Amino acid sequence: MAELVAKIYSQALFEVGKEDNKLDGYLEEIKFIGDICTEYKDFFELLKTPKISIKEKKDVFEETFEAKISKEVSNFLKIILDKRRITSIFEIIKEYEKLVDEYNGVVKADAYTTMPLDQATINSLEEKLSKVTNKKVELTNKIDETLIGGVKIIICDKVIDGTIKKKLSTIESSLKKLIV
Repeated sequence: MAELVAKIYSQALFEVGKEDNKLDGYLEEIKFIGDICTEYKDFFELLKTPKISIKEKKDVFEETFEAKISKEVSNFLKIILDKRRITSIFEIIKEYEKLVDEYNGVVKADAYTTMPLDQATINSLEEKLSKVTNKKVELTNKIDETLIGGVKIIICDKVIDGTIKKKLSTIESSLKKLIV
């Protein structure tokens, strides 16, 4: 249910952003709100609690963010408060970001390594993956010390596993088949 709610609301904001030619600006603003809700848990609890009226929540919200976000994003968030969907804000942000990335031809990918990659290597991998996918790839390097060495990339629900751990696992499987 929360996923459906996130898709519906993010799609609504996406349509407004596309019409206003402000998709990326709205993304920055809504992420800013998400960051505030993450950093200031008491503020987020205030927005979620049923003990405070919707009007009071909107007043606090407006007073806090009036000069920091556009009227459109402010109105969008007030609607979320009206409909008591503020608990879905993080899912809405995630879905909206997916829509914007898809519209802009951007694909997110994760590169798992045992040690941090330098920026030149990240750029090289992004370039190669962009050629393969015909989209702009934004790569995030994540550390996984269990891999022993090499790199495992997850992109578009696909896994490219060039790790030593995977190679050892493949050798082990082959040996087990020979022994049996």
